[in-house]
Amino acid sequence: MLRSIALLLLAVVYLATADDAASGALPGLRGLVEPRLLASGIRIGRLERVIKDLKHQIEEAGKIDPQGFLDEINRRIDDNEKPRCPVPEHEIPCGRDSVECVSSLLLCDGHEDCHNGYDEDEHLCSVGPIVAGNVFSGTATWHACKIHKEHPVQLQITAVVKPKFFGARLVVRARITVDFDDDDDDDDHHEEQHAAYDVKGYYVYGMKKLVLLPVEHSLDHGVVCEWNHGDDERAECELVHEATLGECAFFFVTQQH
Repeated sequence: MLRSIALLLLAVVYLATADDAASGALPGLRGLVEPRLLASGIRIGRLERVIKDLKHQIEEAGKIDPQGFLDEINRRIDDNEKPRCPVPEHEIPCGRDSVECVSSLLLCDGHEDCHNGYDEDEHLCSVGPIVAGNVFSGTATWHACKIHKEHPVQLQITAVVKPKFFGARLVVRARITVDFDDDDDDDDHHEEQHAAYDVKGYYVYGMKKLVLLPVEHSLDHGVVCEWNHGDDERAECELVHEATLGECAFFFVTQQH
């Protein structure tokens, strides 16, 4: 709208100054006015783009759920401000308002072991990303065990069960798919290998940690993944040695939709 007005004014002045020039009156008026109108038109165009961007930002802001946004921020603050536990591999703190720590074996078992009940919190006890059918993929970088070139890895959750008498863990089954593509410059050997194998293990509430090992003993590797609180679509994972759980390769995964 603003640009249309500017162009209309420019056209009127142009015609007027053209008539004046034809009659010999005010020969320099057109040369003075036209550049200023052009500059004004450019500024108006910029303002239109700024207004359009602001409208888009306002529309996007209207799509955000304020309460959900605050809940996620609070969960992330809780995670960052939790006190350290004496045995962090097997314990979790009872929230930022408490200095207690409880064993991960006591999480989500139906009994409140933290004085504030944090170990039975609905967010803590959510299955999060561990849902049958979910698929995560990434690119593995090897630095131990047998060294491979970087290659794609896919983790597909195939089954999830919550044991009746041990609710602190989820029993998980999954399928791992890897695609190797290695070149050996010394002997001109080129190896391409597609491997898919089944794994099973458990998911730890609170720690958001998944540990999976091959169903059949073989040269295949297990997987250990950890998700950040508030983000169920991305995780840091390792391909690990089946017997020692020593890290062989590292990769980030993202959930596929």
